[in-house]
Amino acid sequence: MRLSALLGCFCALAATAQQPVVVLTEAADLGASVEQLTELRSAGMRVAVIAAPGCFIGSATDPASLNTLAQRSDITLIATHQRASRINALPHVQRIAAHYLNALLDGVFETPDVLAPMDWAAHDDVAGHVHTDDGSVGQDPSLRGPSFDPALTWTCNNGYHSERMEGVIAASFFFVESNGSIDANQYSWTQPMIDDVKLQAIDAWSIWAYSASLHGVTVTAVMDWYEPSSGIPVQGYEPITRSSWEDQLWISAIMTNLGRTEPGVTGKLHAFHGERRVALAADHAFSAFIACNPPSQGAPSQMADGKIGYAYLGGPYTQILYRANGWSTSQVNRVYGHEVGHIFHAFDEYASSPSSNCSQLFNGAQNLNYHGSSCNGPASCVMVDNSFTGSGATRQWNLCAHTPYHVGWTGVAPAPIATVPINDSVVTSMPVVLRWTDSGAPPNAQTNVQVFDRNSGVRVLCESMATVDTLAITLVNGLYAWTVGNGVAFSSNGYAGQLSALVPFEVNAPLHADFSGEGQTICAGASVQFTDQSTGAPNAWTWSFPGGNPSTHVGQDPPAVIYVAPGSQAVTLVVQDGLTSDTLTIAAAVIVEAGAPLDFVQDFESGVFPPVGWECPSGGIGGPGGQGGIGWQSDATMGCGTNTAAYVPCYGFSGQYGRADMRSVHLDLVQATAPYLRFRHAYARRNTSSNERLEISARDCDFNVYEGLFSQQGADLVTNGGAFVSGQAYAPTTCGEWRWTTIPLDEMIGYTTELEFEVYTGPNGQHVYIDDIQVFNGAPLMLRAFLQGPYETGTGMMRDDLRTTGLLPLTEPYSALGWTFERHTGGQTVDPAILAVPGANALVDWVVVEVRSTIDPTQILCSRPALIQRDGDVVDVDGTSPVRLAIAAGSYFIALRHRNHLGVMTATPSTLGATPTLLDLTPASTASWGTNGLRIANNTAQLWAGDATGNGQVKYAGAGNDRDPILTLIGGFIPTNTVSGYLRHDLNLNGQVKYAGSANDRDLILLNVGGSVPTAVRSQQVP
Repeated sequence: MRLSALLGCFCALAATAQQPVVVLTEAADLGASVEQLTELRSAGMRVAVIAAPGCFIGSATDPASLNTLAQRSDITLIATHQRASRINALPHVQRIAAHYLNALLDGVFETPDVLAPMDWAAHDDVAGHVHTDDGSVGQDPSLRGPSFDPALTWTCNNGYHSERMEGVIAASFFFVESNGSIDANQYSWTQPMIDDVKLQAIDAWSIWAYSASLHGVTVTAVMDWYEPSSGIPVQGYEPITRSSWEDQLWISAIMTNLGRTEPGVTGKLHAFHGERRVALAADHAFSAFIACNPPSQGAPSQMADGKIGYAYLGGPYTQILYRANGWSTSQVNRVYGHEVGHIFHAFDEYASSPSSNCSQLFNGAQNLNYHGSSCNGPASCVMVDNSFTGSGATRQWNLCAHTPYHVGWTGVAPAPIATVPINDSVVTSMPVVLRWTDSGAPPNAQTNVQVFDRNSGVRVLCESMATVDTLAITLVNGLYAWTVGNGVAFSSNGYAGQLSALVPFEVNAPLHADFSGEGQTICAGASVQFTDQSTGAPNAWTWSFPGGNPSTHVGQDPPAVIYVAPGSQAVTLVVQDGLTSDTLTIAAAVIVEAGAPLDFVQDFESGVFPPVGWECPSGGIGGPGGQGGIGWQSDATMGCGTNTAAYVPCYGFSGQYGRADMRSVHLDLVQATAPYLRFRHAYARRNTSSNERLEISARDCDFNVYEGLFSQQGADLVTNGGAFVSGQAYAPTTCGEWRWTTIPLDEMIGYTTELEFEVYTGPNGQHVYIDDIQVFNGAPLMLRAFLQGPYETGTGMMRDDLRTTGLLPLTEPYSALGWTFERHTGGQTVDPAILAVPGANALVDWVVVEVRSTIDPTQILCSRPALIQRDGDVVDVDGTSPVRLAIAAGSYFIALRHRNHLGVMTATPSTLGATPTLLDLTPASTASWGTNGLRIANNTAQLWAGDATGNGQVKYAGAGNDRDPILTLIGGFIPTNTVSGYLRHDLNLNGQVKYAGSANDRDLILLNVGGSVPTAVRSQQVP
């Protein structure tokens, strides 16, 4: 309704131009308010700010013309100072306009004196400061309005859509506050503080809008307030207590409160701003986040890293403080106004900003008012000291000559013009050829073509290219619209983007099957993504991928197809539209190449370096101040059967840093089941400052899977015992100076794999050697045996007393007993849930499995701890699988060891391979190495019990016997004492050490040495 009492002396407007004025309407929301702008502007009002729904603040450019609005029953005009009673009669959300008008007429904002020098710390460029979790946020589909009104940007990336201050600007404003869940809620907004900030933000835009009008540009800001009472800006962080670089924490949390789920801070902001642009029919959108740091609550006046306000050039947001250091809380309008300049690409000009600001250009104008020594700019301008001139509604920011260029009011390159197709023309054949003219774009301009589906509003294409004028594309039948934009997306020497009109067209072409993704040569195990590019109006798709997984697919979008078998593979696509069909078959759509087969060995003895198929990219990298690059080489080395090894000559390198890189041939791990990398290296330090680092990694040939395998440096990398070699280049001369390393490659199973070997060095370095690189598939062993101590004749199995009494350790015990392992590390653990398994598969104890050479059976090639079950199965630490051994396929002797039983080795070699090998040592007929290597009793073979000392002998009497330690452990004086625990002296594995009585451990020793001759000794038969 109209409140005529508020009009006051409105007729006085006729005498004074640019009289501040407020217009209130009954618009239900901000979107409806924007729709009223045209009418108000036509009536002669310059609308600077929409402060709330139906709440317009501005001035009368032709005061007399506004008199007609006073006759409208749905419009209220205010032009004079209002008493509190009249303001309180207004709708609550619209009172802010009357308060602003009162403050403006009272001269509250006219205090433009500089209070203190400022370090605004504006960020240089949004494109260079995207948070690391943002991903490719620029590829999201555009949003659409009720009548296909997408929120357009001129590029395919989201970072450059706020470069021109013109038109309707959606200015979201968040009053940030902590809820105490992470940071303590130390400082809280009060309503008077919020209202004060709102008035000042409105004032900043009032000044910008009037400044724009002097350059013939219309600017209206739509204020989108988010107060703490809404809950949206309330989250776990207190910005004033944190550093500026942590702002993604509270911004992301606030966007999440708004329901945004896009990846990264920039992704969430872009989606939010896109929605606001559509909802408000805005040309631009950005957000301001103001931290609560009131001096009345003792808050600091700067963030933890000293920052007090910043914004990205052309970016999506600004972060400011309620009280900026050196400025009072009544100067928020100037703080915010300065940062708004950055949002629309105005550069800083104050002397303490980066010296490069002098050479920065935008829209063809150099930033010549930079006050530093490189420019010595003299002027007092908004981007120096946030200053303005004038009074009331005619205040304007002090702008240097170049600033109107930077904010896009002048100097902007002309918009391109779409020429074909236009005016709903119908395209009847493929491809669709889009043509345009660039209208004199800058020489370094980038062109971006966007095509939208008019039915769904989805952006179906955004293509970036050089400044050409033609693009051929394929589209299915439908209704489309397209636009072309150009500009230069750089913070220095850039140009604001310009868009052509959005041009509608239609596609109505015959059905034609087509797809992309063909013509690729890939590694076995890699995948190919095929994409439908059929035209016409297909509504059914049938794919065929012989040799691939999946081999068929029904639907438009097939999953990535994995190809394992080498060879040439065809792809077929059949499309239908309900009336006709079309088929496309490409015979050699995919060529699948195999990697080198396992077992693979590279010993560098071929005489060619790098070996055939290997790479040493660019010869390495050298740091400044040195001799340039450093790279892998090969040379003869002495000793340990080595003729030639690969090495990096770090000794002669004098640069600050260097990196040498060597990459293997592709290796076929597609069908591998237990692959390993094995190599040996040699290194000695030159002095205490030598710190060479060797890193080894693996990746698939698509670069989708990466696994770090090995990284050692300095003293950890040394293999010569630690002695410095300082007077000459180091070269290993004995086997003791080489160290073998074996590493599982489980993460690379199913992939064609490339290994990378990198050495990092600096001054005072020493040579690093590597040799005998092996990649092989490990061998699983299904071993079965009985231990005499816990064996029960009645059940034909072993007891699991150690498990049932809770004594069986989760970690293998052999490392603690001094055992070392070949090709495997110790320290294996078992999941407690596996110890809960009862019955035949219940665990009895830990054992050690050894693989020995057939040439020299004393040589242990591979060894590792494992577990033995009641039924005799020796299993891996998962409690069920065969024991996985880091040994290549071949013929080997197999030995089984236990901590208090005599070990046993097979009498003949066993063949190990990629498939599990069964080796059963439990039959009485089992042949073992040596004489009586197994105890035969009750038609079974068992490992001899009784080695309580672990010296490889069972001995009842004499020096080093196994009986006395048992007596000593139980106390030495009372032979009937017992001791419970997981103990080596517990020969029958019942959880107790007993010297006398039933189920004692002493009798096993006497029994196994023969019983009648206590001085006899039974020795282990493992060589």
